[in-house]
Amino acid sequence: MYPVISIIAVLAAVLLLMAYLLQRHSIIKVKEQLSDTDSLPVQHLHIKLPLPGREMEGLVVGINGQLEERRKEQVLHEAREHAIKEEITNLSHDLRTPLTSLQGYASLLKDPAVPAAERQEYLDIILHKLGVMNNIVESFYELSSMDSGDYPLNRQPIYLYSLLSEVILAFHSDLVQKNIEVTLHLEETVKAILLDEKAMIRIFSNMLQNVLRYGKSRLAISLFTEDGRVKIVFMNDTDQIRGQDVPRLFERTYTSDPSRSNGQLGLGLSIVKQLVEKQGGSLEAGLIDGEFRLVFVFGE
Repeated sequence: MYPVISIIAVLAAVLLLMAYLLQRHSIIKVKEQLSDTDSLPVQHLHIKLPLPGREMEGLVVGINGQLEERRKEQVLHEAREHAIKEEITNLSHDLRTPLTSLQGYASLLKDPAVPAAERQEYLDIILHKLGVMNNIVESFYELSSMDSGDYPLNRQPIYLYSLLSEVILAFHSDLVQKNIEVTLHLEETVKAILLDEKAMIRIFSNMLQNVLRYGKSRLAISLFTEDGRVKIVFMNDTDQIRGQDVPRLFERTYTSDPSRSNGQLGLGLSIVKQLVEKQGGSLEAGLIDGEFRLVFVFGE
């Protein structure tokens, strides 16, 4: 009987030793794979289980989950880094252009032979260029504040009919000067909704500035309620926005003007979209047969 017990004990010991050696082998292989992860591309960050085993399987699953999160973070980081580089490049370009122009006109002002009328013209151009640069810097600061969360909103009941009418009236002379015919379909009965007044003024102002920059001859603005939600539609004809531009219009530095000759970045619509979404709304853009449309939706 004792020899049998001894044999069983020996076999058990052998099995335990084999299990230990196999477990140790798996741990070593997993460790080797982890050591290689820093040199592997993000898409190859995955640990394989060398040998079957419940404990090791749970460990490997957990590690792979962490590696997947790391992969996602790295992809987002690289995308953001690329976007920042592109923003800096575009910002440098759009600041350099008016700066070069300012230097040229400032040099002309130093020439005593330049007539007074021309001096005034050059001064007006300089002031316009300074306004463009100031708008670019302020827009970037505003976007930076939104990204950092340092952009508080004071939401209170707002009647969009009154607020939208006031902003449109403020831009009336600019629209007339640009020969843009305005058609309004604003429902006075639209209920008050919780919004930030300053943010909404900024949104409407950016929209109208966008029309003045890229619009052609017509602008239609609608305000109404549909399915319990408040909708605002801006629609204008344009020959400066193309179909391929639409998916990128809300990017910070995108502009549909390939030459960027007007010194304007695509910041206006990016700010609009962020302000809308911060207030629980949504914004969609579309272009059909030369008619550019932006649709705002607020409410459940």
